[in-house]
Amino acid sequence: MTSFDVRFIKTVCDDTGHEHRACQAAFKVDAASLSAAAQLAEADFCRQKGIRDWTIFADSMELRTPPAPPSAWGG
Repeated sequence: MTSFDVRFIKTVCDDTGHEHRACQAAFKVDAASLSAAAQLAEADFCRQKGIRDWTIFADSMELRTPPAPPSAWGG
């Protein structure tokens, strides 16, 4: 299983009209694939917020695999 870092993002405007990306939630999900991770993340986010549709609170979802640790070359 792969661990994915998940962030739910909402784009908001400030008083000058400039857009900013605001993180609504961030957590890790362990899943076999990217699509499975997205489904689990959506379900977790909705459960945490007590909602049925995550797009009420966020515009987008980012999924990333954590960077791999540097490999050690034996010498």
